[in-house]
Amino acid sequence: MNVLRAIQVFSPTVTSSLKFLKAAGDDRFVDADASIFYMENMYHFFQVHNVSSRDHYLRSLDSSIAPYVHISDERLDWLNVTFPKYIDDIQKTSVDVGFKGLTKETAHALQFTAKSTYLCVNFLLSQVGFYYVVTRSFSSDAVEAMFSHVRLKGGSNDATDARAADYALRQILRCGIVKASHSSNTAENVNYISPANILNLQENRESFTKHTEQLIFQIEVRRNIHNLKKCIIPDNNIFSASVAFLAGYIIKKLEDLFHCDECLTPLLCTSIPGPLLQLIAIQNRGGLVYPKDIFVGIIQLIAESIQQMLPFLQHDNPGKYILEELYPHLVQNPIFVCANHRDSVCKYIIKTTVKPVLSNLCLETTDSVKRFALNFKPKSGKVLKL
Repeated sequence: MNVLRAIQVFSPTVTSSLKFLKAAGDDRFVDADASIFYMENMYHFFQVHNVSSRDHYLRSLDSSIAPYVHISDERLDWLNVTFPKYIDDIQKTSVDVGFKGLTKETAHALQFTAKSTYLCVNFLLSQVGFYYVVTRSFSSDAVEAMFSHVRLKGGSNDATDARAADYALRQILRCGIVKASHSSNTAENVNYISPANILNLQENRESFTKHTEQLIFQIEVRRNIHNLKKCIIPDNNIFSASVAFLAGYIIKKLEDLFHCDECLTPLLCTSIPGPLLQLIAIQNRGGLVYPKDIFVGIIQLIAESIQQMLPFLQHDNPGKYILEELYPHLVQNPIFVCANHRDSVCKYIIKTTVKPVLSNLCLETTDSVKRFALNFKPKSGKVLKL
């Protein structure tokens, strides 16, 4: 029932990964075409109902979220004819092969919503005379968020009294803020889980000498750190392809910060993207950049080094300590040729890679803690909030 998580499951990030794995010849994804086509249709269904402004589609380079300005828009034909027919095909094909398919309620709701959106947009443009239509205004998220806010002030339970509801509504009118609870059917932030987990962290720390003040690493970790001085081309696999996507993001941030061609040219790929960069090429709508293979190898080495260093860190500021360990080696890499910005660029690359790794580790640690079990309904709603 979480809207944002459903959108993320069907997002181009996931479908492009499936396309990459199929193109790479993975036997497990040989027959993934039907699943990819289904996910793309569902994501397109979300997008055509997520039009929020007149110019956001220009910044995002995504024509599917452009405002509706004419009744001949191909998205309206897709909502009226193509998508309902696709749902019917799913139901019929599922019966033919012995599957259940979508539930009748789900299939009807999808077709009803698509048809309703088509008729509403058509009516507003052709008969009422609207210059443009944004479909996000049709969403019920605002109503659901308001009721969630009311329940939250009543202790997040199903027995909200009149006094709590009155207080919540008055607060909305005073400050104009609606705070939805995490259990509501509205969009919320979802983070990603790192492969590092608290069990590995504890097992490695048990063998660590408590009185040691020096940072001691295994030989493999030390070898990875020293390899930052070299230009290494990574293997062509899904992990390296995802790291390439991160490397492209880092190059975009460096471009915004330094505006230096001498810094950026050695990092950018000027030829036709190879297999390693296909994950970027599949998602690119014109605004992404392609990093060189050797720069992808550097980012991958940094990420692997951080993951291997984490179990041995005994420091109040691990980000600073990791920077001090990796920076002297990274700055010696020949790919960084700009004498004016070499130090700043290397430090920024390490900091940008460290932050998500440490955030994911903390998230994994928090999620691994067992929640407090209640055997009875508490008198105070503060217990549930805590």
